[in-house]
Amino acid sequence: MTERRRGRRRRMPFVRSAVLEVEGRAHVVALVDLGREGAYLSTKAAFRAGSPAVLKLVPPRHGQEVTISCEIVRGTERSDTASGRPGGVAVRFNELEVPVLRMIEEFAHQGFLPSPDPPPVERYEYRILERRELDAGELNLLGMDGWALAAVLPRPNGAVVILYRLL
Repeated sequence: MTERRRGRRRRMPFVRSAVLEVEGRAHVVALVDLGREGAYLSTKAAFRAGSPAVLKLVPPRHGQEVTISCEIVRGTERSDTASGRPGGVAVRFNELEVPVLRMIEEFAHQGFLPSPDPPPVERYEYRILERRELDAGELNLLGMDGWALAAVLPRPNGAVVILYRLL
């Protein structure tokens, strides 16, 4: 196949799932890369090139699901160890709505940006212990490791102890 993509695509740095609907069946896929012309989706399912499809995804940096009409371009059943590309299918987007096109182009050019909200100054870790009997020695050891008691919930066969500590 001599046809190649012309637009920039951005690889996903972590697993992001989507739903690909082909011939009346929905398949959960992993979004590998995304650009204004199409996407590459990791899946073990096989599809015929040229099949019409619908891709449902939540674009990176946006919280609303979008539905994109597309077409299967090609598929590979095996992973390519040289490039690290998993087996899957390439899809070409049909006409995109302007807001969806802008979201995808923005992501393809800028990638993931840091959150505009500052991270919380303090972060906490929680630990839940279910015990038949409370052992003061164990609780004292946990206290020396920085754990503090948040709550004790009585249960018919003992208690649930909730501890927290500042990270």
